[in-house]
Amino acid sequence: MTSMPARSSLSPESWDDLYDFLDPDRPDNPGPDRDAAAEARCLEVRRKLVCFFAARGCSDAEDLAVDTLLRVAGKCREVDCRGFADRTGYFYGVARNVLHEWQRRVSADAGGRESFQAEFLRLPVPDPRAWADKELAHRYLALCLAALTGRARRLILSYYQEERGAKIEHHKALAGEFGKSANSLRIEVHRIRKAVRECLFDRLRGEAKAPAREGA
Repeated sequence: MTSMPARSSLSPESWDDLYDFLDPDRPDNPGPDRDAAAEARCLEVRRKLVCFFAARGCSDAEDLAVDTLLRVAGKCREVDCRGFADRTGYFYGVARNVLHEWQRRVSADAGGRESFQAEFLRLPVPDPRAWADKELAHRYLALCLAALTGRARRLILSYYQEERGAKIEHHKALAGEFGKSANSLRIEVHRIRKAVRECLFDRLRGEAKAPAREGA
């Protein structure tokens, strides 16, 4: 079910701006049902945005829809509404920007994931038989990455996005983005990589032992 964003996600002033944007008659309505039309339109806009993102293959369509609503709320006071007979069109314009950002992020994460996988599949493992099934190893690595916090996963995948000479400048930019020195960033990446390695090796050890248990 599509619901409204949490009230705490916006200041009261921003909610007012968003509701006034959705319902131009609201400022002149002092009655108890003052927000009713705007709330209904907000729900309908969010439903349409979820459909917009889902139809374009976005796995987190609900979150992207909320992000779009919050961005519009933050700037709608400055919008010249005369160009929008249906103000839903403005939401779609912002949604397209959100979609492009998501696509760039997914593409970058995919590159980081491939580099990360390549490094891990070169590591010595407790039982060499565990590497025999590369598809299984990739699946276990994906599960271990999914077990990280969102921040840790984004950091480790971002860290592996660039190759060779570009890595140095990329890591400097990444350190600034995460508010760390280059050395602190390397230390945190090392800790995350170690946690993923231990998770992966534990799963592979279990897999290597499974046939022996079945045949016992």
